[in-house]
Amino acid sequence: MFFMKTAAALGFALVALSAVQAGQGDPDPKDGAADDKSRAAVDAWLRRIMTSDGATDVQPVPVAPKVVPIDEAVRRVFPEDRFYSVRFLRYPRAVMPPRPLELENLVRVRPDGSVDWIKDLDALKKHLGDKFPHVLDEAQARAAVLACLRLAEEFYQDGHYTFNVPEDAISVSRQGDQLVASGKAVVTKGGKGEVTVTLPFDPSGKLKVDEVKIVGRVRPDVRLR
Repeated sequence: MFFMKTAAALGFALVALSAVQAGQGDPDPKDGAADDKSRAAVDAWLRRIMTSDGATDVQPVPVAPKVVPIDEAVRRVFPEDRFYSVRFLRYPRAVMPPRPLELENLVRVRPDGSVDWIKDLDALKKHLGDKFPHVLDEAQARAAVLACLRLAEEFYQDGHYTFNVPEDAISVSRQGDQLVASGKAVVTKGGKGEVTVTLPFDPSGKLKVDEVKIVGRVRPDVRLR
């Protein structure tokens, strides 16, 4: 009973948080309805997880997770989808998130409102392979790298890191009959480190998922340890 009350409170907190965030910024009117629908889908998905039978054996979550939309670099490549980070409190004391979620999570909302939890880097690679448009030139390859970096950052994020992609950090080259794009995002606040990605595309422009490389090495500032 206590858990169900806590879960219900979380649901109301999620709705309130959604309303607050929906009023922030000055979104493009054309995208506003899709953004509102996708955010509502994430909130409903989280409520279902919190009230599922499998959630009753975990510690109740005392505060709602922070739900943050992923920026324009991703939307330019995946205009039909919406991506969000879902982060549970880590500092000063981490909470135990409801199963199967982690403290930091990446989710995708499809146009039909269904929600996919992208649980790890392998799942991200598969998603990229399924969804990337065929990449045939340097401009498309650069956009693909920026989008991949932005999504990959979430698997190394704890809510305190700020990542930046230097202007000279992306390269595109021809290697035999394939196009290879690579880049890195550098931690500029909250710690040190970087995330690097390498994306190979076959002659038809399709991503070669088995050869995608995503590597991250980050560590927090002393104040966060």
